[in-house]
This record gives sequence, C-alpha cells and structure tokens, in this order.
Amino acid sequence: MDDMISLKNVSFKYRRSAPCVLDAIDLDLESGLIYGLLGKNGEGKTTLFRLIAGLNPAFSGEVMIMGHDPFKREPSLMGELFLVPEEIYFPSLKALEYAKYYGAFYPHFSMDDFLANMSEFEVPEHQPLSNMSQGQRKKAYMSFALACHTRILLMDEPTNGLDIPSKVKFRKMLAAASTPERVIIISTHQVRDLEALINGVIVLDQHKIVLCADTDRLLERFVFGELGADEVPVFKEETHRGMRGVGVRVNTPKQSLAELDLELLFEAATQGGLAENL
Repeated sequence: MDDMISLKNVSFKYRRSAPCVLDAIDLDLESGLIYGLLGKNGEGKTTLFRLIAGLNPAFSGEVMIMGHDPFKREPSLMGELFLVPEEIYFPSLKALEYAKYYGAFYPHFSMDDFLANMSEFEVPEHQPLSNMSQGQRKKAYMSFALACHTRILLMDEPTNGLDIPSKVKFRKMLAAASTPERVIIISTHQVRDLEALINGVIVLDQHKIVLCADTDRLLERFVFGELGADEVPVFKEETHRGMRGVGVRVNTPKQSLAELDLELLFEAATQGGLAENL
C-alpha cells in the first residue's frame, strides 16, 4: 500500500531563532491501522497534527498527505481529513444545525451515522452546542467527526473529559470506524483507555520520533510485564507486584494485544534500547 501520510526530514519552529518543536521527523504511515501517538507534554504531538492537517507549514522538509501538500488546503484533500482538537469551540448552533451546515464540506458525511452516534453518546441533537458541558461538546464533535468518514482521522486527547460509560462507547464506535482504507491517529496520555484498540504506536521524545511500529511486530519481538530468565531486559521497574518491564522475547510465547502495556512500552522507547532491538 502507498503511504497515506509521509513526512521527510520535517522540522518545525515558531520563530527562526526558536528551538525546534519537531526536529528532523521522518514518518511514513499506511492505512488500516489505529496509531497511538505518545509523548510527554511539549514534545510536539499537537504540532505534528497541525502539520498533517495543513494548519501550519513545515519550517523545513516535506509533508505529503495522500500525495498532496496539506498546507495548500485543497478541497479534495480537506474533505478526506478531519482533526479533533483537544479544546473544542463551537459556533452558536444546535448540534443538528452544525451537522447540516458543516457536513456539506465532507463528501462521505452521513447524517444517519451522526444521529446514531449522538444517540449512542446520549447527546441531544437539538440542544445548542454552546450550552453543553465540555464533555458533551466533545461527544458531539466526535459524533460528527466519525460520521464524516474521512480517510484520515486525527484525534487529540479524545477521552479527556469523558466519563467511564462514554469511554466504553467511544472505543466501540472507533473500532467500528477502523477500515483498511483509513488511517486513524490518536494522541493520548490516557493509554489505558485505548490499549485494546491501538495497533500501531508512534513515540515522540526530545522532539524526535524514537519509535514507529505496529503492535504485531512489537509483540513478536518483545515481552511485556513479568520477564522470564531468558529475556534480555530493555526496560524494567520495581512495582508492588514485583519486577516488571519490557524484554527481548526468546522462548516466551507471543502475547496477545491485551497484554501489550503501552506505559512500559513508552518508558522503554524513551530510555533507549527498544528501537535497536526491533
């Protein structure tokens, strides 16, 4: 498959004299995966989304999305790309009015799916968006984003502000939205909310990408959790349950996706040694 998202030696800074927010980024993503974008605060996750969405130009390097420069904001590309920001601001419209007006910009938008998503989240479509709580507004916006059926979907901290039942519903809806033709990237600190869905991982550290791999490859290569005597540890920590970590798999049977620990994976990737063993 051709790369849906391709960044070549991309750097970004807000001023010429400022330090890089992203430094010499290389990234090639194919469709068919839900990627988790992990990184500490200030590492450039939101900036990476803004570059992919065409909201900022690269300081240097090349950003190509589905073969197009996103900063040119071509309607054919913008109709296939949706960004859900962490902070959401709406015009003074009812949810249904918003969907009717803005859905026209997305060729695959489905009003039926929007209404079904709103019903699943228990958000009233006739209530003014400006009168909703932040959590309700986020659910309305995600209902709209999923109903647009864009080939590229970017979500910045989507589970922030959601209660536990809403997180369960969101995972169900996101799983249904994943298709071989789409690429979905979710930036999150709430890794436990999405571990069972993510089948690709991108880790940013020191403003660089230190890991980009699908979970199947990671599970083939590494053991997560309690390490056997044969596993060479890449990262380990002492917990109340004993020593846990990430080790190079030798004789241990391949674990399931449910056993992938993204917190351990993040620590291993940012402390070095993991990428070298892939």
